[in-house]
Amino acid sequence: MMKKLFLYRIVFLILLLSCLSATAQEQFTPYDEFPGIIKDYKPAYQDDFPVWAMMLYDFPVNYNEITKEFTTYIRQYPDQKDPITRYYKIWSKAIEGYSLPDGSIQIPDRKTYDQHLMDAQLGVYNDQKLRNDANWTFLGPKETFWLNETGSPDDPLSCPWQVNVYAFDVAAANNDILFCGTETGYVNKTTDSGLTWQLLAPDYPFGGGVTAVTIHPMDPDIVYASAGNQVHKSIDGGLTWLPLLQSGNTFYPNSLEIDTEDPQKIFSSSGDGIHISLDGGINWAEKWSTSCWDVDIKPDDHNIIYALSKNSGNFVLILSTDGGQNFDPEPSFPSSIVESSGGLIAVTEADPDLLFVIMLSADNTPYLYKGDYNGGNWIWTFMASGQTPEFGMNNGQGYFDLVLDVSPSDPDIIMVGTTTLFKSFDGGNNFSAVGGYYGNFSIHPDIQDIKMLPNGKTWVSTDGGMNLTTDNFTLQTNYHVRVNGLIGSDMWGFDQGWNEDLVVGGRYHNGNTAIADFYQPKALRMGGAESPTGWVVQGRSRHAAFNDLGNGWILPATAESKPEGRFIFSKYPTMDEYGGRRGNIVSHPNYYGTLFLGEETGFWKSTDMGVSYDLLYSFPNKVRYLQISYSNPLVLYADIVNYGLYKSEDGGNSWTLKPALCSSPYGSSYWKGKLFFTISSYNENMIYACLQNGTWSSDIGKVFRSEDGGDTWEDWTGTLNEYTKCLCVQPSDTQTDIVYLFTQSRGGSLASVYYRTDGMSDWESFNDNYPVGMSVNLAMPFFRDGKIRMAGNAGVWES
Repeated sequence: MMKKLFLYRIVFLILLLSCLSATAQEQFTPYDEFPGIIKDYKPAYQDDFPVWAMMLYDFPVNYNEITKEFTTYIRQYPDQKDPITRYYKIWSKAIEGYSLPDGSIQIPDRKTYDQHLMDAQLGVYNDQKLRNDANWTFLGPKETFWLNETGSPDDPLSCPWQVNVYAFDVAAANNDILFCGTETGYVNKTTDSGLTWQLLAPDYPFGGGVTAVTIHPMDPDIVYASAGNQVHKSIDGGLTWLPLLQSGNTFYPNSLEIDTEDPQKIFSSSGDGIHISLDGGINWAEKWSTSCWDVDIKPDDHNIIYALSKNSGNFVLILSTDGGQNFDPEPSFPSSIVESSGGLIAVTEADPDLLFVIMLSADNTPYLYKGDYNGGNWIWTFMASGQTPEFGMNNGQGYFDLVLDVSPSDPDIIMVGTTTLFKSFDGGNNFSAVGGYYGNFSIHPDIQDIKMLPNGKTWVSTDGGMNLTTDNFTLQTNYHVRVNGLIGSDMWGFDQGWNEDLVVGGRYHNGNTAIADFYQPKALRMGGAESPTGWVVQGRSRHAAFNDLGNGWILPATAESKPEGRFIFSKYPTMDEYGGRRGNIVSHPNYYGTLFLGEETGFWKSTDMGVSYDLLYSFPNKVRYLQISYSNPLVLYADIVNYGLYKSEDGGNSWTLKPALCSSPYGSSYWKGKLFFTISSYNENMIYACLQNGTWSSDIGKVFRSEDGGDTWEDWTGTLNEYTKCLCVQPSDTQTDIVYLFTQSRGGSLASVYYRTDGMSDWESFNDNYPVGMSVNLAMPFFRDGKIRMAGNAGVWES
């Protein structure tokens, strides 16, 4: 009996250890397959993670609980930048739209989603009529320049703080041709080595961030791009694209490599392993099922393929000697390096037997190794450990901002980085910082991609755009910013003048900008970080305020001149979801110094242009959004979290709840705090309202109209079935409202603009040249020129 008990205990212990081991290796959950998530960016689990980070590895999880934990944490550590924080932001943005009020998360039918998106990409839904007088054009930022804060007599230079470029490629057949893909899901092209860029295929929804781009080695009109869990192909230089992967059999490549000896053969590495196509991307076969971060081809023997993967929590190098048909671990590769947040490999034509590997490991420390393939055997050499005097690099934000390349003409020239780029000219013995958080070159922190060319030029993409050096970052005179015309700025903030053509706004990754007709085609980098801010003070020329830049700014008269001063601006509205549900500052239409805003639960008024404010009213919850009537400024409306629409008829001193809109048969209680509304230009009791999709939500919305100040409503949705975002009203010569509705690119659908007037029975499209991948922040009329303008994840556009 004792023997049996002993055996039972042994068996139980073995099973327990097996379960613990399996649990420890569970990096991905079903949530990591949601649309919009790039699971390659997810770091390995660590026991010292904060609670919210540990919850990212649980299934199921409550969205409200993890959000609460993260909010508490980030208030304590507001400047935290590491792989798990970056991944949470990506995860949260994708998941929120599938969460219910109680925090439970619905699992979407991914196959249906992919099919819906593919149908859109194939043009199934492109049968909408275009309104002829809609002609959307890009307003900016067209090219960002440094602000001349010191009043230097020299004109400020172009500034690499414009667009987050995830990936790019340089055409081998013509190095002047580049294609680049943005975090916001757009592809741009240059044919003059980056002096000018052009947005490609605005009518094609790529479906997500562009994580890989590769160009045919002989024909630069043939291009492949990875975005939105799909591989896209163009055969006409990027004018048109087609999706290659069938729904139910998709993956999200982090690297695409074309065999230059057989361009029909393409290799993909991704969180789903290694895939290979032998027919130009039409069909794909899986050759390795475990996550891989990179794949490369031996320069002098295209039967040998390398890839970086993992096994039992450690890095592993896999290779194929039969052109990618079979892969096996390389047994002599260092096997004890803990995988923390991914890695990369690099080869060089200058010495085809060399293979360089950078691995982000434990304790925020990267390790750089070099392999030498000699006589059928590998000799591995440890080159550098991060966070040392010789190599100051750390893990940064992980695989999200990791690069590695080796000069194709000199194997001793190595470039590698995460938040800061480093270079070595002595084969990796010593590294110096190029730029990012420190270094001699003012490149944007967070390095995204790099290509070192045989002609000695090196291209680097960052969270701010494209950079070119012709001498490997040696002389400043040989370093060039290349962002002119690059589209994909993520506008988290947006405001503009009424009669002065001035646009301001905060941007994701790239701080605040100012765009004006007296600056064009230049835009100013105002500084700041990632706040959904930017407000124009109406009635005072070139006066703007940003909540992360202290007092207000009197902007320069030209893009080259010095700012003309500062002014006190003491209060800002509530701004949630990184601008997705952004409060606003409204100006009295008759008195330019009178401003109103909602801060937390308070409704505030200033009569001295924002120097001081008086609290007029306290609501029972947070003020989300408000508007003032231009025809009768005593009338204001506000949306209050968990309560819905309120109305004031005495300038904001007292308010009355208008519950009908957020109740059956119109909206629901879910709408409370998620409203967007606009007021008629001619009638303070005429209101147009819709459900506002935030940064992270994906809700099919409706449109309603009230003619009695919000007491009763008419369903004005018509035949639309869209992810509504915002409305704006433009006055007309006939004294009637022209109402514009902006919808989001969500759930595999296309972003659209519609218009409607009182005499129309339904909405008509207003889409000509409007980017269908647009995630809208806000739209408003520019009264002086009779235009409609909107800001979103492709900058500012107008029609």
